[in-house]
Amino acid sequence: MGKKYKDSLKTLEADIQHANTQAVNSVKDDDGSYLQLRVYFSPAAALFCYLFPWVDCRIAGALGLIHVFIYMICANGKNTMHVHERKASIRQFYGVVFPSIMQLQSGITDLEERKQKETLLASYSRKDDFEKEKLSDADVEREAECGICMEINSKVVLPNCNHSLCLKCYRDWHARSRSCPFCRESLKGVKLTDLWIYIEERDTIDLSIILKENTKRLFMYIEKLPFVLNS
Repeated sequence: MGKKYKDSLKTLEADIQHANTQAVNSVKDDDGSYLQLRVYFSPAAALFCYLFPWVDCRIAGALGLIHVFIYMICANGKNTMHVHERKASIRQFYGVVFPSIMQLQSGITDLEERKQKETLLASYSRKDDFEKEKLSDADVEREAECGICMEINSKVVLPNCNHSLCLKCYRDWHARSRSCPFCRESLKGVKLTDLWIYIEERDTIDLSIILKENTKRLFMYIEKLPFVLNS
């Protein structure tokens, strides 16, 4: 097999291993089950990469020769591999599943950091806090604005490309287009329940609730993936 294929495959396997490690702590269902992933190779994958040694595993994945299988580890230690396993393409893994797992793990860290910040902020005067915030008001407003209407509204995040816009603009745009207004990524099949909630650092909403909701959305996305058909 070509060096490019081997290198890209090592990267894919490392990313899956990293996702598995993070999922143990951050992507759990209500019953304590958690996600795990593995690489699946079609019998024709080795032959294809031998004949075309310059390709990487993403190209092989686009041709259906490599997939990422997703299964659950139950609270009792048993797994659902070969029973209720789901199949994701390499594109779906890197476009949705992998960044979602990383986002959820980051969210847990953000929650811990927020608790620490609240403790530290208590030791500073309100005047100091106001002066610090005053310096970044313009940046904060630009970040909070919807990229279409330029209004400061609650925003949602598109599941495939992670671009954000306010819900009203999303509904208006989605009524006439099936692609992201910023990068033209396809929105075919995307429903309101697939959208993620955009949270800013200055929001007072309980981040643990948002993490739970986003975890639920990830599971909903995975449940829509096709089952692995075992002979």
